[in-house]
Amino acid sequence: MRTLFFRLPRLAILTMMVILVGGIGAISSLGRQEDPTLIERYGFVLTTLPGADAERMEALVTQPIEAALMELPEVNEVKSVSRPGVSQVSLDIREDLSEAEVDDAWTLIRQKVAFAESKFPAGTNTPEIHRQYVGAATLVVGLAWEGQGDPPLAVMGRMARELQDRFQRLPGTELTDLYGVPAEEIRIVVDPDALSAAGLTVRQAASLIASADSKTPAGRLRSEGGNVGLEVGGEFDNISRIRSVPLLQRPDGSEVRVSDVATVQKGFEDPTVRMALENGKRTIFVAAFISEDQRVDKWAETAQKVVRDFAENAPPGLRIDTVFDQSKYTNARLNGLAKNLLMSACIVFIVLFFTMGWRSALVVGSAIPLTVALVLILFKVFGHPLHQMSVTGLVISLGLLIDNAIVVVDDFDQMRARGSTRMEAIDKSLRHLFAPLAASTLTTALAFAPIALLPGGAGEFIGMIGLSVVFSITASFVISVTLIPAMAGWFDRTRGWETGMAKRPRRWWRDGVTVDFIADGYRATVEAVLRFPPLGIALSVAPAILGFYLVGQLPSQFFPQTERDQFQITMQLPPEASLSDTIASTKYASELMEAMEGVKSVTWVLGEPSPRVYYNMINNTEGVEGFAAGWVQLDGNQRTHEIVAKVQAEMRDAFPGARFLALPFEQGPPADAPIEFTILGNDFETLGRLGDEARTILAQTPGVTYTVASLELGAPTVSLKADESASALAGQRLTQLASAMNAELEGVRAGSIVEGTEELPVIVIGPDSRRGTLTDLRAMTVGDGTPLSALGTMSLDAKTAVVSRRDGQRMNQILAYLDPYTLPAPVFADFQARLEASDFQLPPGYAIRIGGEAENSGEAIGNLAGVGIPLVLVMAGAIMLVFNSFRMMLLILTTGFLSLGLAFFGVWLFNLPFGFNAIIGGLGLLGIAINGSIVVLSLLKASPAAMADDVIAQREIVMDATRHIVATTLTTMGGFIPILLTGDSFWMPLAAGISGGVAGSALLALYFTPAVFRIMTMKPIRKTLVYLFGRRHIPAE
Repeated sequence: MRTLFFRLPRLAILTMMVILVGGIGAISSLGRQEDPTLIERYGFVLTTLPGADAERMEALVTQPIEAALMELPEVNEVKSVSRPGVSQVSLDIREDLSEAEVDDAWTLIRQKVAFAESKFPAGTNTPEIHRQYVGAATLVVGLAWEGQGDPPLAVMGRMARELQDRFQRLPGTELTDLYGVPAEEIRIVVDPDALSAAGLTVRQAASLIASADSKTPAGRLRSEGGNVGLEVGGEFDNISRIRSVPLLQRPDGSEVRVSDVATVQKGFEDPTVRMALENGKRTIFVAAFISEDQRVDKWAETAQKVVRDFAENAPPGLRIDTVFDQSKYTNARLNGLAKNLLMSACIVFIVLFFTMGWRSALVVGSAIPLTVALVLILFKVFGHPLHQMSVTGLVISLGLLIDNAIVVVDDFDQMRARGSTRMEAIDKSLRHLFAPLAASTLTTALAFAPIALLPGGAGEFIGMIGLSVVFSITASFVISVTLIPAMAGWFDRTRGWETGMAKRPRRWWRDGVTVDFIADGYRATVEAVLRFPPLGIALSVAPAILGFYLVGQLPSQFFPQTERDQFQITMQLPPEASLSDTIASTKYASELMEAMEGVKSVTWVLGEPSPRVYYNMINNTEGVEGFAAGWVQLDGNQRTHEIVAKVQAEMRDAFPGARFLALPFEQGPPADAPIEFTILGNDFETLGRLGDEARTILAQTPGVTYTVASLELGAPTVSLKADESASALAGQRLTQLASAMNAELEGVRAGSIVEGTEELPVIVIGPDSRRGTLTDLRAMTVGDGTPLSALGTMSLDAKTAVVSRRDGQRMNQILAYLDPYTLPAPVFADFQARLEASDFQLPPGYAIRIGGEAENSGEAIGNLAGVGIPLVLVMAGAIMLVFNSFRMMLLILTTGFLSLGLAFFGVWLFNLPFGFNAIIGGLGLLGIAINGSIVVLSLLKASPAAMADDVIAQREIVMDATRHIVATTLTTMGGFIPILLTGDSFWMPLAAGISGGVAGSALLALYFTPAVFRIMTMKPIRKTLVYLFGRRHIPAE
């Protein structure tokens, strides 16, 4: 069976063709995207109650929703923000749930919210449940008005919806969304005096109008001939129909119609709470998202054609073009990684050529395309798309996937040199190598398995690296024990002993480069280590200890910023700011940024989250008129480094009363801010005081630009202190009085008009002249025409503006934002030291919770340890089973642990921060580093002379193992050279760590392992006792 493919070359060729053709087919049909799509664990529930202040929103709306959601064990955390008229409850689902379980959890969440809705007060709008798609938009198209006069918003809105429908009909489209679309509505603006003369209130008029909008079925007629549906005609279908609705009948028989007491007009919501701007021009954005099994380049090509065709029919002055195309970044990223893959393959082949000769290099090198093709087939079978993580996993594993092939070919060559035929050499090599190769493959797979199995956002983001490596080394093992031995037999030259000719002289291009004086010197060092084992142990352990010490001096970073020609911007104005204030501020900011060199465009979305042009660009802020978010498009990746700090500084000076953030996009799972300091308690004043103290300390910490408190106190609020007796005389109880005021100021829904597939609400509301100033408010009449000024006194009071909660408890969450490209860990450590040195004290019943990068990093490392430790124990058990020795297992794991210190030394050498990627690299290295020691120990243990403490035999065995250990080390390191040359901040810690660790593991395998093995075989304590007391006094072992 071991020589099957060598004996049947046609079967071998057919197998290789199937693998290669399958790989080509897989790469052409696999989905492609820039970054992994994370499971939709995040979302929020948005509920509005016009006219309610923040504390009432908390008590009447937020608390019922929180209580219902917290009953679900699937929900990990519930956070809420209550503002005047708006409740937003954010939630995230447990990280250990699968995608299917998360889908089920969202169904339960909808049921719980529906249950909580029954407890809401009258006038509360239906809660909107937003399940957030965590991924970048595939395409964002802008419809920008560049003509004269006011933008035709109705036309722009209809065209945006039509383009959205076209995108939705494209195969592969998963989701579409609109940004900056004003809500159209039919406004019935009442004349308060005329309405009062008719004896009606705004709410009564709205009820009468709504009752005339007949859209409900009236039953069915059932007869033998069939069933016929009934309806009452009269539904609202145009404005004239609404104007003619009778409100009441006078004693003389005449009617009071809507047109007698109100003006009916079609318009937009007023005030508008959302808007989008591109370079200061009014814009509507259409975003499309595709499913992860689609090729983003093919879909975008089709979508771009749709956009071009659609733009041809645009009216004059309306520009329609693409403002973001993910395929551009995906192609650049994957093409760059493909070049790295090819460069790594070339480096690996050159190393093989110089270490093993051209024949062995061809045979071993053939494992690369076969293994890569097999991995691509596995991607297709298991439904994994191509993105930077999966392809980088291939780049990382390129040097690893030929390790098994190197060992097999090298051992085959040695068997042939000792006089075995091709068939015998294949059979003998596989017979004694199968178990060690299987063990080394298993240990490497177990080392990378925790990365693949890592739960949570970090695991979903980076897990495909581990899976790619596991697929690669597993496929390489299969190829190395089947096709590679057959190819080695076919390509092997005829030996001199087979022809009776003298042995040919060694040639470097045929047998690999060998420098005699270096080989002799190396042989002498190996013998010295074997004769004096403490020397080898000391020389191996000292650099590892130094590496563990040096890594402690490095700053830590969870995930670094990405290299991109964009950066994100947000602006938060004071709570009392209106949308017009935000528009003026964002336009001025755009002008300042557009004047900077390298800025191509500035995009803003006001009052709602902006389109996601990067996968973890998440902001839940919605319905806040003073909030705007967006991004700046630059002319290159390097420009981001040059300009983002300048933008931050200039905008901070230009808008001293606002919070303006300019931040590069960051890799990894999303976080609210780099530093989060949350104070939990109940009393608003205490929470506010503690938050102010913490913000003061943070503001004094170098590197901090802005601090934000989630709890906002002191918002100006007009309070009517009504006289209940006067109100009763006017026919109004206090609740009726509030309802009447709310109806006139905020409006009441009174039916709808259906235009095509769009439903326009009909809103009854008071005129602008009654809703603008405090004087207008005092003149407002209620009941029988009594002015509000006669019912009580009005005052301007300070009340709570924003109430934030976490898991049902009030909190004050302090968010700290840093200068661009500032590492959070040193800043946070400085803040903690300042906090401890201050007089900051928590009262009883209050608690602190640390969030931001520190929380995300801690959770990810905890999850990694929870998965990794059991798998390391399984790895130890597998090694012990292979060697049937507890001491051998401890020796091999010790070499793996020491190699971690050498890996950290590599990270320090490149002056890189110690982050999650470096930890990932160290864990993966644990499986790679022990392979050399496994090979050396297998050969030593298989030799009776070596087991009998023959130093010369041990030395020669180590020398025989050196070539393929050096070859595998150089090829593994060579696979990382392209990553190190690119200088990518994301991959550098991982590449530097594994490269340094692999280099160190070769020294450990060739010096440390033989030295410890010699101590085991020489049994110094036993020999000393024999020498002192004689053999008969020695207790049996």
